[in-house]
Amino acid sequence: MTESTRTALITGASRGLGLVIARVLGTRGYSLVIGGRDRDALAAAAAELSNDAHVRSNLIDAAHTRGGLDVLVNNASELGAIGPLVDFDIPRFGRLFPVNVGAPMVLTQLALPLLAERRGLIVNITSDAATAAYPGWGPYGATKAALELLTRTLASELREQGVSAVLVDPGDMRTRLHQEAFPEITAPFWNWLFDQDPDSVRGERFAAQHEDARWLQQA
Repeated sequence: MTESTRTALITGASRGLGLVIARVLGTRGYSLVIGGRDRDALAAAAAELSNDAHVRSNLIDAAHTRGGLDVLVNNASELGAIGPLVDFDIPRFGRLFPVNVGAPMVLTQLALPLLAERRGLIVNITSDAATAAYPGWGPYGATKAALELLTRTLASELREQGVSAVLVDPGDMRTRLHQEAFPEITAPFWNWLFDQDPDSVRGERFAAQHEDARWLQQA
């Protein structure tokens, strides 16, 4: 299958990192299915990326119309309140985990038949907050730690179906300023990642901005 016929689905693609990933994939000839919560920003992103970009409430149906799915990028997440755990409103876990962990798993389940047809790649966006235990970032970090474990489990479970899964920590994006300033410098990493055979990166965790990251050593 030629690259020009490939399709990628990216959530949270209206701005920041998701938009950068969509741009990279668009320049590589992928047909794009993009999702986001800000309709105006999403429409602007779609207009910039491609006249053929599908912006639909049912993302999987949109992928079906493009003939299949090669890459699923679960980028959308919710930061939630920042503050010490002793003051955290515990019921808010009931929102953070469904958004940051449940939603990527649901979309993965729905996309799996399409991904299996093309031996596709699942990219789940994580954070250093999953491992660094930053004060005030515990709830968000807990959701990303859970996502990391589930992603590694998926990578093992989906081997027989030919679908790979990887984790990517894009670097410091813990404020709106960081989200606006840093994503563009991750573009070389994304180009490297999408050059790889999905099976060769199965279950890996990559740091997109680190100078000593293993992906740079392999580039």
